[in-house]
Amino acid sequence: MAVTADIENMIVMLTETLGDAAKHDRGTDAAGRRLRKALSDVAKECKVVRAKIQSERNES
Repeated sequence: MAVTADIENMIVMLTETLGDAAKHDRGTDAAGRRLRKALSDVAKECKVVRAKIQSERNES
């Protein structure tokens, strides 16, 4: 998968969390848990993309 597609996927993942972010702002605890999980998933994806970029750079 191209890096552009990886970044677009992360944007979609974050966009999907906007509803839970709004619920969290209103004080819903369960939404906060879902939000933390989603952000953890995005962070993992960032690490994968970063490693992919670094690997491609090292191959050059």
